[in-house]
Amino acid sequence: MKAEFKQAAQWLQPEGIHVDVPLHDSLHALEFIAAAIAEHHDLEAAPVYRALCRREQAGSTALGAGFAIPHARIPGIDRPLTLLLRTKRPIDFKAADNEPVSLMMAILVPEHGDKADHLRLLALVAELFSEPRFRARMDTGSDPVALARDFKAGVRQLQGH
Repeated sequence: MKAEFKQAAQWLQPEGIHVDVPLHDSLHALEFIAAAIAEHHDLEAAPVYRALCRREQAGSTALGAGFAIPHARIPGIDRPLTLLLRTKRPIDFKAADNEPVSLMMAILVPEHGDKADHLRLLALVAELFSEPRFRARMDTGSDPVALARDFKAGVRQLQGH
């Protein structure tokens, strides 16, 4: 296994898993993500929220089929931070397929970090969440501990490729 995949797979672990969160729209989702990551990592939520919003304004991070990868570069961190979020009801995220989004994997990377690492992480997330059995577990699981275990198993399966 390539060293860069192993490192990216370690970064991929969601440090926060939030299920059935009642959100109104994409801005509310970005606000929730920013607040949750900021609280967990002793960051200020406002700059995180602004960075996520700026990225979303450049183009929707929704990949289709009800999934999005909100992501941004932010100062004040030295490694990628991730969060898994499932909404109580699907929300509009301006996806190209016009499908509402209910599952998101948020990724924050260091402002001056390696751009290749950032792109590798996005590619791994897209590949992981396109696997039907993995996606079904993420869409239906209700226990964050079980979801974390399933997530790690999905990453291990990717590593076998």
